[in-house]
Amino acid sequence: MERQGLKRARTPEVGGALPAAALVEALMADSESAIVLLDPCGKIAGINSAGLQLLSLKRAEARGQAAARLLRTVVPGDDVVREAFRRARLEREAVLHGPDGGEIPVRLHSYRLGRPPWVLLTLRDLAQMRRSQQELHRQERLATLGQLSAGIAHEIRNPLAGIGTSAQVLLRRFEPRDERTRFVRVILDEVSRLDRIVTSLLQYARPRAPELAAGTLAGCVERVLELAKEGLAQAGVKVEMDVAPRLAPVYIDADLVSQVLLNITLNSIQAMPQGGTLRYEIRTVRRRPTPRGPGRRAADPTRGVRAEPGAGAARVPFQQVRVTDHGAGMSRGVLAKLFHPFFSTKPQGTGLGLSISQTIVHEHGGTIEVLSREGHGTTVLLNFPVEKRHGERRHPDTRSDRAHAAHR
Repeated sequence: MERQGLKRARTPEVGGALPAAALVEALMADSESAIVLLDPCGKIAGINSAGLQLLSLKRAEARGQAAARLLRTVVPGDDVVREAFRRARLEREAVLHGPDGGEIPVRLHSYRLGRPPWVLLTLRDLAQMRRSQQELHRQERLATLGQLSAGIAHEIRNPLAGIGTSAQVLLRRFEPRDERTRFVRVILDEVSRLDRIVTSLLQYARPRAPELAAGTLAGCVERVLELAKEGLAQAGVKVEMDVAPRLAPVYIDADLVSQVLLNITLNSIQAMPQGGTLRYEIRTVRRRPTPRGPGRRAADPTRGVRAEPGAGAARVPFQQVRVTDHGAGMSRGVLAKLFHPFFSTKPQGTGLGLSISQTIVHEHGGTIEVLSREGHGTTVLLNFPVEKRHGERRHPDTRSDRAHAAHR
């Protein structure tokens, strides 16, 4: 909380002074939570950025408001503010009324301090915590699925190669006008399709660690547009590109990033069969850091980055590629399953393209997000960390790569 907030908390009009040391200690103990400071009258004397975000408030709107009106639970007669003033310390779970009519499950801690009593409330968003736990369980299931897929793929590939070779021998022995050649060609086409699925399975189950080098995301986009040039022209899709000036190079594997962008681009083209506009935007954003992949050093990507004022954790710079189409969009049900392996809305799709793309982006220490509404198009956000290596070059650590592969 700012020093101005502390000074205001000491003004005599609110009924007493709060020990600054106790406030600072409590803030330092739980700085990532939403923190609300209540004066002896039960009004909000201070609130941190996480609290404003959780309650969807502006600082000017929150200060001086009666806390009991903003922190209402869904249980009739339950008053967490009154309970916090009655007890020296309080720890419990509650479900608050959200500003949009929704519900916000929280874990609440309160500390009563000073005389007359002030109250410090900390609120941890349980919905976000549960989402993190669900994501962890999902990653564990995907790791198991990846190991199973790799074993199956290897077992399938050998007999598949035998079928394809035998079919090619038969095709050479038949006369061109022989009716049986049609059936052999069907066999060869299906063998090729199965081989593509097996290759995708192996790529999903055992992706290679990215070989990071300084490059530009704009260069990857230009490369993809060149590859998709014919498809864009046939679909009547117009391309727009907006790149922020003076962007620093990012450490990426250009081949893998291009693979991700190509997959997204082809999906966007297919979503606009009647034509439309496909827009690429590249700019710098600040986000909380994500777990680093095996191709990164321990100091990446937070090296030399200072925390933003009021942030619960240090926010670091990312370069973001925003890909927006004006196609049919997707329903919430489809969005929820979008990165699930083998889920596809296309009749001939394997359902592994976006799963592989997600793995590649995560290996870069980045994130991929998809925003979509039916009838309003789709936006894909790719975020890659910006690092300061000062000319250093990372040499692959084969031992860490092997350990990571074994864990996966």
